[in-house]
Amino acid sequence: MVFRVSVFYVLTWFFLILLGGIQQETGLLPPEVGLPQWGPGIAALLMLLIFRKDGFKLTFFSKDLPFSRYLTALIPLGMGVLAFLLKSLMTLKSTPDEALLNSLPLVLLWMPLGALGEEIGWRSHLHKKLDMKMNGLLSSVIVGLLWMLIHVHFLGEGFFFLIFLAIWFIAQSIVLYAILYDTGFNILLATLFHWATNLANLLILDVIYETSFWILNSLLWAVLAGILVWVKKDVFLSQKTINTHKGK
Repeated sequence: MVFRVSVFYVLTWFFLILLGGIQQETGLLPPEVGLPQWGPGIAALLMLLIFRKDGFKLTFFSKDLPFSRYLTALIPLGMGVLAFLLKSLMTLKSTPDEALLNSLPLVLLWMPLGALGEEIGWRSHLHKKLDMKMNGLLSSVIVGLLWMLIHVHFLGEGFFFLIFLAIWFIAQSIVLYAILYDTGFNILLATLFHWATNLANLLILDVIYETSFWILNSLLWAVLAGILVWVKKDVFLSQKTINTHKGK
């Protein structure tokens, strides 16, 4: 498993760099369209071809999944509003991003596609693969950290900033796991969660590089993640072998 996870991550970085370079050099797509977001998805699809003998399958859609489960994927919108309210209590100045406002239709159009590209890789391939060998909490921590590290635009913000950024990504990974673990890591459900997260982040773009904000935002998500781990201890802290939804 370690070898396959390593191959997936190397391929992810390869396609992130390749797609980013293509977008930058050709100028065919505006910077608001994050073409590199499809790096993890392409890597996952390629893994299916390289290791097709494994019989590993992706779950794109579950017909028997109740509508209420899709509503839980909108949790990030509520958390985003709460984060926005916290931001309003801070002394940070808020200035609208005019470039973003002008390109908002394009951003909203790309968001679902970008989220899909990422979630094919992170949840429906990597997290599902790790979940076959380890408990939910450990797999969520690993996926969260690997997910965080590809966000290179944050990596120069300093150690303290990155600590709380990592907490946020791990907490999000835990919440996502609680929603997805018994659905075969449903791609549509994961994409909806990711899209809701990106949409909510539009509310706090003006403080997206502020360490003080990330302390509050990450702790907010950490509380939610901690509650879910406590409530679902049997899901997160034990090896699951009887889940019929996961498959291979």
